[in-house]
Amino acid sequence: MKTLNKNIRREFSHSLPRFLSVTALLTLGVFVLIGLNVTGSNMRQTAEARYHQENLADAQVTTPLNLNQGDRRTITNLKHVAKAEFGNSTDVLLKNSNHALRIESLPQTISKTTLVSGKQPQNAGEIVLNNRLKGQYQIGDQIHLATAKTAGTYNLKQKTYRISGFVKSTEFIKTDNIGNTSAGSGQLYGFGFVKAGAFKANTQNLARLTFNNVSGQAYSAEYEDQITKNVDALQPVLNRRNHQRIQALNKTLTTQITTGTADVQAGRQQVQTAQGQLDTLKQQLGSQGAPAQLAQLNAQQAQIDGQRTQLNRAQTQIDTAKATKGQLADVNLLIQSRNDFNDGYNQFGEDSQRIDALGKSFPILFFLIAILVSFTTMQRMVEEKRIEMGTLRALGYTKGEVMREVLLYSAGTAVLGTVFGSGLGLVLLPKVIFQAYAANFDFTQVQLAWHPWLIVLSLVIALASTALAAWLAARAALKEITAQLMLPKPPSSGSRIFLERIGFIWHHLSFSKKVTARNLFRYKSRMFMTIVGIAGATAILITGFGIRDSLNGIIDHQFKEIVHYDAIAVYNNKATDTQVKRVTDFITNDPHVKKDATAAFSQVYTTNGNTKENIQVLVPKNTATLKNYIELQDSKTNAKLSLNSQGAIISEKLAKTHHVQKGDYLTVHLADGTTRRVKIKAITKMYVGHYLYMNASYYQQVFHQAPSYNAQLITLTSHGQAQVNQFAADFSRLNASVQVVQAAESKRTVTKILSNLNNLVIVIILSASLLSFVVLYTLTNVNVSERMRELSTLKVLGFYPKEVLMYIYRETNILTGVGIATGLAAGWGFHAYIMSVLPPENTMTAPGVTWANLLISIILTILFSLIVMFMMNRKIQSVDMLEALKSVD
Repeated sequence: MKTLNKNIRREFSHSLPRFLSVTALLTLGVFVLIGLNVTGSNMRQTAEARYHQENLADAQVTTPLNLNQGDRRTITNLKHVAKAEFGNSTDVLLKNSNHALRIESLPQTISKTTLVSGKQPQNAGEIVLNNRLKGQYQIGDQIHLATAKTAGTYNLKQKTYRISGFVKSTEFIKTDNIGNTSAGSGQLYGFGFVKAGAFKANTQNLARLTFNNVSGQAYSAEYEDQITKNVDALQPVLNRRNHQRIQALNKTLTTQITTGTADVQAGRQQVQTAQGQLDTLKQQLGSQGAPAQLAQLNAQQAQIDGQRTQLNRAQTQIDTAKATKGQLADVNLLIQSRNDFNDGYNQFGEDSQRIDALGKSFPILFFLIAILVSFTTMQRMVEEKRIEMGTLRALGYTKGEVMREVLLYSAGTAVLGTVFGSGLGLVLLPKVIFQAYAANFDFTQVQLAWHPWLIVLSLVIALASTALAAWLAARAALKEITAQLMLPKPPSSGSRIFLERIGFIWHHLSFSKKVTARNLFRYKSRMFMTIVGIAGATAILITGFGIRDSLNGIIDHQFKEIVHYDAIAVYNNKATDTQVKRVTDFITNDPHVKKDATAAFSQVYTTNGNTKENIQVLVPKNTATLKNYIELQDSKTNAKLSLNSQGAIISEKLAKTHHVQKGDYLTVHLADGTTRRVKIKAITKMYVGHYLYMNASYYQQVFHQAPSYNAQLITLTSHGQAQVNQFAADFSRLNASVQVVQAAESKRTVTKILSNLNNLVIVIILSASLLSFVVLYTLTNVNVSERMRELSTLKVLGFYPKEVLMYIYRETNILTGVGIATGLAAGWGFHAYIMSVLPPENTMTAPGVTWANLLISIILTILFSLIVMFMMNRKIQSVDMLEALKSVD
């Protein structure tokens, strides 16, 4: 037994490169398998801990109007509502800037904030700001809000607040692009919380809800399914309540308008009569009247002017009431789940699920390559140990004792590969990926979790590809009689290869090339493993680079070839005539506006499982001018598309998501839940967002009303971000302004998402590169080890060192070339699959397998092959020629 143990130790030391290469292969496979499968789960678990800590609302109810007592009672009594907490929310401008700040009343129990530094507001004059503004402000600083005249109306009692601290909130977990607003540039600069008493009385416009019938963690199917059911069931109840309050408010406004109009008309008549009488007295007295009389007339004139001012104010109130009445049709009580009211929550979940999608594909290919190569390597090792095994059997060792060496060796690679791969996969990869995403979300550190079932699964697969392979090969060998086992395995009977049958080629080959051709088909399993290993690694490289190119191509295709406008300025066309005229005058007179076009801009949604997908509906007033702002191209033929009354043009990703084609119908939902069927006339290329394009006639057919033209497509003289922000800020100061949708903002959002994915792609490319190198090294090492007798024979026969090297490397080069060619085709298909599941739900990737991509992947694989050849050179040159003279009988 002592001799056997010594022999086992010697095997480990003498074949250490092979042991390490197989261990590295399994480490890579386990690393990718565990790392990509636990990272998404760890991200969601990290988020869930914060959501639980702050008791993030399950849903929110919002309204443009204030919530009255009846509204609050209805919301509190909604089915399955465990608790409802009411609050205030308003968007304001910071003084002397275009920065918009969302200020809300400090939540008490639902969606609580986490204090980072300082203290929470202690009185109505204090405010806490989001932690990301800590670099711009200090505790104790004061912030000054713009006046209502320049920033629109809002419900705060004062305009100056002292900063008492900085907080984090899971309702604003994105660090940038935290939300849209009708104030300033159209994007929120930050957020803050004040005491409820800082708001005017009876101005609550927000309700945060938790439900008593939900279970499961955030993002789980169980939780999301129940939340969706709750929201869908409660919206009709809120719609009925909203209808009641609109009716009551409409009645009140009608009375105010009627009474006020009559009073103003009567007042104007009285003022007109008094003014006439006063003018007559002034003419009678002339300039020579007594000072006392003149003073009395001036006093009367001042009184009349005051009455006229009061009448003008009353008329303004009447106009405001009329505008409010006209807007009542757009007022609603809207309930939204976390996915809808919290964009950061939704995006973080989608990011984690994209990693899950990679975890269902890449590890399979990684581990498949590792398994095949490891399996072959272990089998070849057993064949090398054939004579030694026969000798041990002749010395009286049992079959189990003889097997111990190969089993310990193979199991050692499996255990070490699993240990190293699990450690890196459970700790390193989640941290690397999370840090790539952490820059965009307000999470500091990922919560690592123990996943024993994945470790056990990895160990079982690793043992099956090494220990099982070794055991099967050893068992088959040990079935032979000992005397036969002590002899080399007789070579298989020779046969002519296909190339020999092509005489004009075969007869022109040199001896060494003929040997190479024969050897390629002589060791079919090794040939197959080499081709599969290199093809798989090349395919992963192509896919990794292809993902990067596809993601980066979105920006160029969307914002250079399709979208030509800088902004969509949306306004309330039901405001007063004066306010609407100010909008049109502003756009007409702005020297930075190069051109503009009128359109109707609205939003509908479709459902895809538990997800609501928002769709922008655009109806140009003049369809002929739309091409100056948006290039509509057929998704298949690139032909120019135009709008007509036969149907709508929809974006390509929307069509793919719902599996609809030209001539089909798409069902869309309005805000109140009612549905409409839209016939698809054509499908246009669109890489970001879901869109419906219609002309006015077809819009009226679908929605049973004429389009409400409430937007201007804007192209500026300069496309710089500063000018776009300035336009948005100036536009937002108009009373009728609603929103400015910036094309550049969409571009920045997409760029941010893509940068996260790019970081993940880098990890994949590095892993694929390492896999490619290890596969080449392992297979080449096996090839050289098996051919030592042949190599020593060649040296004895007088072959030059270069010829000896090429005896091995010529086969390696051919198999590498075939593997690369196979990998190109496999990579193309694998890339197409990945790009169908990886992008966000409203984003479609551009074609990404470019010639540059293919060339880089080929060069890297060839480079790794050359490095391996260089490493093997010393081993080949050190072959002992006397080995060829030793008898094996």
